[in-house]
Amino acid sequence: MTSRLEQIIRPSGRGWRRGGLMLAAALLVPACGAVEPPPLSVAPTPPLVPASLVLTAASVFNQPMAVQASVFNAAGQPVPNVSVSFSIGTGTVTPPTEMTDGNGIARATAVSPASTTISAATANGIASSVPILPSETQ
Repeated sequence: MTSRLEQIIRPSGRGWRRGGLMLAAALLVPACGAVEPPPLSVAPTPPLVPASLVLTAASVFNQPMAVQASVFNAAGQPVPNVSVSFSIGTGTVTPPTEMTDGNGIARATAVSPASTTISAATANGIASSVPILPSETQ
């Protein structure tokens, strides 16, 4: 007498028994990718949210001064494509808004007739200011 398992897996003269086909189908479904593997872990990348802004400017009165704002994320990496707004207490700054380049730097030109302060800010509230003083006092 044969057991039920032997009846299922043993071929008959006309091919596999119906129960064997069901077992074979049940074994093939997971082998064909029906069961998804767990997702691969990926190391997180530092966010590109501005975390700091460093502003530098030359101290020259009545002449164009180079103004540069450098934007960095929390990991200290430069952040491209961030809008930086420049302002000046006395004088003009052109352009008033500039996007950071691939190195996280936004540039502008300022002209002031006297001592003043130049400021830069990003949309998320990160800001920096630098005083413009006569060259002799720096």
